Amino acid sequence: MAEMNTSGGGGHKKGPKKVRGKKMSTRVDLTAMVDLGFLLITFFMLATTFNKPKTMEVNKPAKEKEDKEKEPPIKMSKTASLMLGARDKLYAYVSPDEIDATTELSVDSLDYSPNGLRKFIQRRQREVQEQWGDKELLFVMIKPLPGSNVKNIVDVLDEMTINDVKRYAILEPNDPIDSLIALKAGQKRK
Repeated sequence: MAEMNTSGGGGHKKGPKKVRGKKMSTRVDLTAMVDLGFLLITFFMLATTFNKPKTMEVNKPAKEKEDKEKEPPIKMSKTASLMLGARDKLYAYVSPDEIDATTELSVDSLDYSPNGLRKFIQRRQREVQEQWGDKELLFVMIKPLPGSNVKNIVDVLDEMTINDVKRYAILEPNDPIDSLIALKAGQKRK
């Protein structure tokens, strides 16, 4: 039982004595107060809502209908390809619209830092803006190789959000250029 005692004391004074009545000590039982405190703590713990986990929205394409007109394919000059390799390796390239025997293709080896992937995306947005007049036409193809992990995909998707890239997709690396890069990276396609 919780209680609070206050003594009725007081010191003795020297000098003329006055007769006073004896003070009684006060005793207050705090058991009900402690119970009420625990009830309130329990109530607020159960009634409070914590931050709910947020999920990333993934838009899937609608099923195609046979009578619907086919959209023209995306021009490669509006795209950027990101290949996610093992051990946090990232390879980025831009395919030209027309590929022939004399076509040279440069592959950038990047990291996931703001000076790596973010600068590449921002550079591609500027290039698409200059060529096509709208940076939102940029289409990023994210192609995870078998050795990549989920953290790498999440990092790339975060960069898409940070850079306000509206159009991107996660695809399998099935392009001939992807096969060459996978061989160069020392990984085999499944």
